[in-house]
Amino acid sequence: MYVCNNVHKLLLIVVVLFLNTLAYGYALDVVTEDFPPFQYLDKNKKVQGMATEVVRLVLKEAGIKAEIRMYPWARAYKRALQETNVLIYSIARTREREHHFKWIGTITPYSVYLWKLKKRKDIQIHKIEQAKQYLTGGVPKDVKLDYLLGYGFEVGDHLILSKSDVQNLIMLANERIHLTPFDEIAFSYSVKQLGYDIADFERALYIEELSSELYMAMSILTPEDLVYTLRKALEKVKGSGQYDNIRQKYLNNTTD
Repeated sequence: MYVCNNVHKLLLIVVVLFLNTLAYGYALDVVTEDFPPFQYLDKNKKVQGMATEVVRLVLKEAGIKAEIRMYPWARAYKRALQETNVLIYSIARTREREHHFKWIGTITPYSVYLWKLKKRKDIQIHKIEQAKQYLTGGVPKDVKLDYLLGYGFEVGDHLILSKSDVQNLIMLANERIHLTPFDEIAFSYSVKQLGYDIADFERALYIEELSSELYMAMSILTPEDLVYTLRKALEKVKGSGQYDNIRQKYLNNTTD
């Protein structure tokens, strides 16, 4: 029995070393968008943020060195959709996207609301269809825009598109649009960073269908052994308590 247990342990070590060796051999591209506080560029043009810290820990645990590149969401999404060995974050997992990516795991909370200026007391929305009376901001290839398009919203009539959620927030503050869909944590953080007063804005409608958690995912042609290695690395990061520490740090900073 003692010999058998040792053999099993030895085999496990060999498998882990083999997978780590494979991981080191892969050239991995990591892409994301500007979506503070989950991911953003600091003053030195380095990608930082809640999700970024988690991704870096996962890559380190997996033994993979990779540079994180920031693009407009449509470009980042296209690269992950069409190229090989591309890791994308933070991405919502939807029915339409399910078979286009290999999903590593969740890395950030995500609660989506339609936001409006508080002074616009005339804007009262109880269901998503009522938002068609107003002009709403959207981002190409973004899950929030896809959701609105699915309810019959049309660009030009009901929607104005920009490169990022932050640009839509600026348009909302300048009264160029009436509504914008935005994650609650990201909205509070972005308002503070832009120098606005959070008291000037309020939630118009909670969008339950979009609210869950965001993922890190790999392009569909990524080898299964690399996907397995990344999943195990994420599990280890979460199990070590590092994930909870990162999450709490940013949540505390956002609510201060």
